[in-house]
Amino acid sequence: MTRWPGSGPDDVVAIGDVVVRRAQPSDAAAYSRADARMVGDTYASLMPPQFAADRWDEVDRLTGERRREFAEALEAERRGEEPPRRTWVATQAGDIAGIAVSTAIAPSWEASLAVEPIEGITYQLNHLYLRPAAQGTGLGQAMLDLALPCALPAYLWIVGGNARAERFYARNGFVRDPVEYSCGPLWFHRPLFRMVRR
Repeated sequence: MTRWPGSGPDDVVAIGDVVVRRAQPSDAAAYSRADARMVGDTYASLMPPQFAADRWDEVDRLTGERRREFAEALEAERRGEEPPRRTWVATQAGDIAGIAVSTAIAPSWEASLAVEPIEGITYQLNHLYLRPAAQGTGLGQAMLDLALPCALPAYLWIVGGNARAERFYARNGFVRDPVEYSCGPLWFHRPLFRMVRR
């Protein structure tokens, strides 16, 4: 199992007045609401309003799934096993200011798109979102470094048109793959591409 320096399942990291820690089962409802809000905000200029409304409609259903997912992942890691997902929350004044998720295995939807695996690279940054007020503060960099420490070789997916995210990841050594895919109906068929850090 890969050791995540400074960010084991019970570690807490202070970044100014922000506290970053692993998501706990008790965070599931607040996490689901924060995720819906931040994802909706991030893609407001790229997606129709229905996209954000759909994310809010998922909150109740996802809360139960995330409660189980967070508990199972933490328990696996405490046993010394590789969890399928590691989830972080950044809290500031009691509110979630950022979220990050890294995964150890490829998501099932990649196979449905016939995505060619990257030899020797299995870790993925699945999720990194901040509240608008937290952008540009260094929190995104700190959370990326916790989610994929020591410049760990990894990949991530970006929705086409999110130039800010693409620049951020390029500064962190990720290079865009030439192949483009479709996000499918959930994401209104927006173009999707992969970035890889070898």
